[in-house]
Amino acid sequence: MRKISYLAIIAAVTFSSCKEDFQKAEMGLEYKIIEKGSGAKVKMGDYMQIHLGQYYNNGKIDSLMSDTRNENGPAIEMLDSASTPPAYLKVLTQMRKGDSLVIRMLADSAFAKYPGGIPPMFKKGHYMMTTVKLLNIFSSREQADSAYKAEMQLSRQKDSIGNIALLAKEDKELQAYFAKKNIKAIKAPMGTYVEIIKPGTGPNIDTSVVVKTNYTGRTMDGVMFDSNTDPSKGHVEPYNVNMTNDASLGGSVIKGWTDGMTFLNKGAVAKFYIPSTLAYGKQGSGSDIKPNSILIFDIEVLDVLNKEVVRADNAERVKTMKENQKRYMDSVKASMPDTSAKK
Repeated sequence: MRKISYLAIIAAVTFSSCKEDFQKAEMGLEYKIIEKGSGAKVKMGDYMQIHLGQYYNNGKIDSLMSDTRNENGPAIEMLDSASTPPAYLKVLTQMRKGDSLVIRMLADSAFAKYPGGIPPMFKKGHYMMTTVKLLNIFSSREQADSAYKAEMQLSRQKDSIGNIALLAKEDKELQAYFAKKNIKAIKAPMGTYVEIIKPGTGPNIDTSVVVKTNYTGRTMDGVMFDSNTDPSKGHVEPYNVNMTNDASLGGSVIKGWTDGMTFLNKGAVAKFYIPSTLAYGKQGSGSDIKPNSILIFDIEVLDVLNKEVVRADNAERVKTMKENQKRYMDSVKASMPDTSAKK
């Protein structure tokens, strides 16, 4: 189950729609409960399925920092004294299924014990805020786990629908890019576009081989984020792309690579234009690959290897590595002073 941090519940905004006064709690907390629920109140040991929204209020407007509705769905957390500070326990145990809660605390109060840790954007007199919507209460871990699995399945379905729409959008962007640049590219089955710069020889790559490649990856605006031919990236050596389902032959690559490789053969030089859904998606990767980034890869197929060749090559690499380690340890041992000499 995805955990939440109660340190993050040191918050809250003054919503214009909430006219009721905030009630004071311990630790400088202020709260209000919008009672729209029914049934028994949540109690110690229960599991809460909740939506969390975190905001910063500068006295005029509320700035959204995070909201589970826009992320991976509701969180599930057990209510207990070990992970929940007493002030929050007293507030949360007043809630029923369907209730909403707004908690606020002055930024300077929240960081009173850690004045050096207050972020620059948080100013004295401004509020940090959290909203809590109690969706469900579960009395056992089994019920909570079942709800979590159901939520993850729903999240995957939403992601799938969203990816289909995003793929269609990015496909149009790529078509416009090709028309503007006069690029002729072939569309692979999953949606990667392949521009053949130099044809290779022999049969096309399939899922029974490992492909030895050189590559350079760039974003659509030309930022190079990785390469195995540019010394500045620190790994100038051929990269093996495992097209098989045998993990012992090498790690996996993004879907856009395996999608595009099937149009190439030994000696081919090409460009892959990979939609974000076949690359790093909404998470992005590092500082250069932003969320939902279309990527362009320069690809050169150096060799196409069968499984037996790769296994033999891997075994030789392991043998060489062990021999190098032994030589290093022997040299270290030889350089150490002899402490066994008799007096």
